[in-house]
Amino acid sequence: MVSVIVICYNQEKSIARALDSVLRQDESVPYEIVIGDDASTDSTREICRQYADRYPHIIRLLPEEPNLGLVGNYFRCLKACKGEYISDCAGDDEWIGTSRLAYAMKIFGSRPEVNVVYSDYIIFDTGTGDSRQAYAAESEMRKRPAGFKGDVLLKTTLNRTNSLPYILSSAVYRLKYLEEVMQKSPEMVCNPAFGCEDVPIIAALASKGDAAFNPDVTLKYNIAGDSISNSSDRLKSAHFYLKSLRMSRILGKYYGISEKDMSDTFNTKSLYLASAAFDLNDPDFSSELKKEISLWTLKPSIKTHLYISLAQNPILHGCLRPIKRLYTNIRT
Repeated sequence: MVSVIVICYNQEKSIARALDSVLRQDESVPYEIVIGDDASTDSTREICRQYADRYPHIIRLLPEEPNLGLVGNYFRCLKACKGEYISDCAGDDEWIGTSRLAYAMKIFGSRPEVNVVYSDYIIFDTGTGDSRQAYAAESEMRKRPAGFKGDVLLKTTLNRTNSLPYILSSAVYRLKYLEEVMQKSPEMVCNPAFGCEDVPIIAALASKGDAAFNPDVTLKYNIAGDSISNSSDRLKSAHFYLKSLRMSRILGKYYGISEKDMSDTFNTKSLYLASAAFDLNDPDFSSELKKEISLWTLKPSIKTHLYISLAQNPILHGCLRPIKRLYTNIRT
């Protein structure tokens, strides 16, 4: 009934915990585990092989392939799934409890308009040991067990300035609705140029139905200090957010979301990226950002426009960069 995708790369210290946490699920819901090891160089694959040998009726370890990256690895696993419903557990995360799948099946059985059931989760910082419950402080979320209507969810997803309305790894979703979009326009779902797999999947599902909220905590979401979306490498982080801005434009056009309805994400990300372009003093990145902004009908703020202009003027940039750095240091 459910296929659980486990993607992993060099996670020998955590992969066994991740698999054990999925294997604890209530057996009233038949499920399989599809493991996609992305060319790990440590003992991750060997650990996965041991689990596949121990649970041959549940676990399938996909064949070795050259490194595919996050997006390629996820969709390779998705293609191999046999279930009507999909959920996932990253190789460094853990499921909590035993009823994630059972709860979702009850919702799907009673509410045909719902194609996603997402849950509350724990965010755990592996570096500091700090943890917090994602929705505990958002009391309004617990007052809205229905979650999101699809049209609202789609706009919220494409116009976000911070976190997503829900994280895909806390969810269970109906595969057929994602397949409908993938069959018609595969590049709107599986597209390495987007730099992520979760946003296009959430958008595709939102275009086909609603999302329901499970107030139970079903996931321990482990984060490290450095990630693709929060990288200490400023250029790497800037390229990630540039891809995110481009993705919103492309997906918005495809799903008929007006740019006016995405003005928050445009204004926030274009300003952040313009500031990064100024700080990085990278002409290629500045040109790429300027081209992306020109493809929007929305106009960037004066501050955004100024940052980009200064980033492309070596003389002014050389004079003003020390002043900006001093001002930033004073503020912090």
